[in-house]
Amino acid sequence: MVANNHRGHDQPPQRRQIFYGQLDCILDLELPVSPTLNLAEPTRFLLAVVIPCSTGGRDATCKVTTYSNTTTPIAIDLRTVECVVGRVQRGNEWGIIDRSGDFARTVFVDPVDDED
Repeated sequence: MVANNHRGHDQPPQRRQIFYGQLDCILDLELPVSPTLNLAEPTRFLLAVVIPCSTGGRDATCKVTTYSNTTTPIAIDLRTVECVVGRVQRGNEWGIIDRSGDFARTVFVDPVDDED
C-alpha cells in the first residue's frame, strides 16, 4: 500500500511496511529552537527504542509469524507505532500474536488534568 503523504517530488513515495519489535525504552526529548532542524519553537519528541524482530516482513494478522533472531536496536518516532502485540515462546522461537486488524490502533491523547 502506498501512503498518500508524499514528502516531495524528489523523494519516492513511502510504503507501509509490517514491522515487529521489542520495546526497550521510551526517550522523552525536548529540543530547543533550531533553524537547522526547522524548529521555530521548543519541540517535544517521544522516541521508542525498539529491538527489531526478524520476521521477513510477514503480517501476523494474516499468517503464523515467528522469529528467533533480532537485530540492532533502533530509535523510532513513537507516533509511528500503530498497535501493541503479544508474543509467546515455543522452543527457540517466538510467535507473534497480533489481533489488531483494522479496528484496533494506537491513539495518543493528552493527559487529563484532574486537579479541578
